[in-house]
Amino acid sequence: MTTKQPFHMTGVDRLRFAVEPFDEACRFATDWGLAPLRQAADHAVFQVADGGEVEVVRTQDGVAGSQPVGARSGLCEVTWGVADQQTLDGLANELSRDRAVSQDEDGTLHSVDDLGIGLAFRLTRRSKRPCEPTRYNAPGHADRIDRRAARYASATPRELSHLAISVDDAGEAAQFYQQRLGFIVSDRYANRGVFLRCSAVGNHHDLFLMNGREPGARFNHLAFKVRDVHEVIAGGQHIDAQGWTTFAGPGRHMVSSACFWYFVSPFGGAWEYAADEDMVTEDWVAEDFAAQAHIFSEWTFGLEKSDGRLRGPIAASREMKAG
Repeated sequence: MTTKQPFHMTGVDRLRFAVEPFDEACRFATDWGLAPLRQAADHAVFQVADGGEVEVVRTQDGVAGSQPVGARSGLCEVTWGVADQQTLDGLANELSRDRAVSQDEDGTLHSVDDLGIGLAFRLTRRSKRPCEPTRYNAPGHADRIDRRAARYASATPRELSHLAISVDDAGEAAQFYQQRLGFIVSDRYANRGVFLRCSAVGNHHDLFLMNGREPGARFNHLAFKVRDVHEVIAGGQHIDAQGWTTFAGPGRHMVSSACFWYFVSPFGGAWEYAADEDMVTEDWVAEDFAAQAHIFSEWTFGLEKSDGRLRGPIAASREMKAG
């Protein structure tokens, strides 16, 4: 199966958040394992190991770039990395058909999606930082011999994995990303959400649009890749020891297969440590996961299971409109 892609994107490159508890958010980002690049009274930038960035500003009414979508603390803008100038030029042409597009001196494009969330594109500043694969010993297959397993005191996020946004109608919201930006559906939850990736080959998903409990679009969670499940656990234990609150986890997802641990953050939603997610190609076949109470995870701690009142059957899912 061949998937035609109009643009060559590389993933989430940078995110801009506006938050009311600014100092608390900066402390959380540092505890999380991000490296501080710049920090002032109302503005800070933190970096992931591969060069991805999280920008934080203090929420200020009437100040451009300092007003989050949907809440007093949350997401202002998502910057998607692209691989080449041709993609940047193509995106500028595509988006300018029906919305304003501006460009910084460094070439970054700025616009807005149909949800009202700031949208930006730049030549990616992330670089691959390969790590030695984790070795496991299984019955009949020993892969780690005469050496102890890796141990972690905390987590060092290596990559920005994906962004999740709560919306009124995930199937409808996905249309913009599919039809205008060339995103691809990897999987769906019936009447719950759509998992989208920005390139045919790569992460299982870079963007998860999910039907929210409250009206309007708002930030739900941000996932960071770490090396393995052991670093997920060590990171979670470290964050817990700093006094932050678990939202869900540790656990393992049914969709994407990733091990996870989510924490309530000062950024208006949860942050997630994630490891061992599915990596896909053009041959990946999207599935519709039926409305069941346990679809969130294969196993987890610290989260009440769904009450089972999901709508179905899958054939009637609104997300089927998303391609």
